[in-house]
Parts: sequence; C-alpha cells; structure tokens
Amino acid sequence: MTAGRLALCALLACAGCKQAEPVPHRTEPWLAHPSASGAAAAAGAPRRFDFVAGSRVRFSVAGRKAKLGGSAPLSGGSLSLDSRDLKSASGSVDVDLTKLSIDSDGAPPADDALGGAAPAAVALQWLELGPDVAAERRASFATARFELASVDNLSAPLLDFSAKRPPHVRVTAIGTLLIHGFKEPVRVELVLEPQKPEPGAEPRLLIRTASALVVALAPHDITARGPAGIADTAATARAADWVGKSVRIEFELPAQAALAGAK
Repeated sequence: MTAGRLALCALLACAGCKQAEPVPHRTEPWLAHPSASGAAAAAGAPRRFDFVAGSRVRFSVAGRKAKLGGSAPLSGGSLSLDSRDLKSASGSVDVDLTKLSIDSDGAPPADDALGGAAPAAVALQWLELGPDVAAERRASFATARFELASVDNLSAPLLDFSAKRPPHVRVTAIGTLLIHGFKEPVRVELVLEPQKPEPGAEPRLLIRTASALVVALAPHDITARGPAGIADTAATARAADWVGKSVRIEFELPAQAALAGAK
C-alpha cells in the first residue's frame, strides 16, 4: 500500500470516529401530548361543586305506632373536590329547617299526639322555631349544618368524569353535624356518582347516602315544646309512640362544578 493510500485510510477512520452532534436541548415549555396533558391538569385541580337548586334532605322518625317522614331544602353550602385526591375534599351543607315539610302519609291524628296542630308546625315547635319564640333565638336554630372534615375508606382512589359509564365511588365522610345549637361528630357512608355531562357543560356529581345517618334527639335537646319554645314533658310522653328517640337522615344531592376560575 502506498503512502498516499495509507493517509487516505487514516483520514476516513478518524472521520468515522467523530461523535455525532448532540441534539439541541429544548428550553421553552411545550406539551408532549396537548390533549392528554390538558385533561390531566383539569382533572387534578380542585373544583368547587355547587348543589343544584331544589336539592333537599329527607328525614324520618319512627315510633311504636308509626313512621313519619319529611324533608327540608338546602339553603347553602358547596363541595371542594379534587377528582384525583378525594381525601382532600372539604365542604359544607346547610339545611333550612324553617321550611321543613312533613309527609301526609303516616301522620298521627291531630288530636292524638299533636295537640290539634299540623305535623310541620309541631316539628318547628320541637326545634324552637315556633311563632312565639324570640326572633333572635329562632335565627340561631334555623339552619342545620354538616361540615366535612375528611374522607376515608375509599372504594376507588379517584373519580373519572370522562368515562362512558363513570364508576361510582363509595366513601366515609367524617365531619360535624350542628342541629338545634348542639354540634356532634358524625360519620356517614356516601356514594359519589359522576354524571355524564352534556357536551360543553361542566361536570356534574350526585352525592347520596349509602345508609341513613342516625341522630339521637336527646343530645340535641329536641323535645316536645309549645309555641314559645318551652319544653313540655307531658307532650313528649304522648308523642313517644309516634316520634321515637332518633331521626334518620338521607339525601341525594346533585351538584355541578362551578365555571373554571369561579370563586
């Protein structure tokens, strides 16, 4: 091999050993998959869910002779929810007790246990919301409130609003219940049901009790009273067969996510 050929081979070998130029490192932000990343960000951000107008909470009391039921409308409250971190949920539910109603089915005769008054009027008197109670005192008892402190025992780690048939998630809601000026810690089993929204609409969620929340009446000082709010032990004894010692609370509360950025 001549010297010229040797030099050419050496030059080609050096060219083959030369490292490839590194790919420039991209420093500006960009989306690898715009649609997927956007959906994940939306799903992971806490959203406020407002209860739909007309939402009501149902209650019932049962004695030896009958079972009475009724309902009361919501007056406020909302839920803050991160669909990927359900344990961070917080919120409250306010119920307007001044607008409670009693179902006509199962109500006792007016002259038997109610002293001639309508069932709803009697219920208001038991809650010190009768017409002769001082306005300031009525105002302090007008609202029942549940405040959510934490969520536990999740059947699934997240809520999927985008699925064709969104699965339900069962949880234990832990919080406090305020009724008639007395607050107590409670645990209630709930089912969270994502609702398939209309195109372009905000996500909707149905929150319902999996089992009734049972609240004893005595610890909340709920007893028979007259129009002025004075306790009546004789009337309490007469009503025992109809009212019992506790109230069962159940609900199905539809809620809709607030518009993005709304406070």
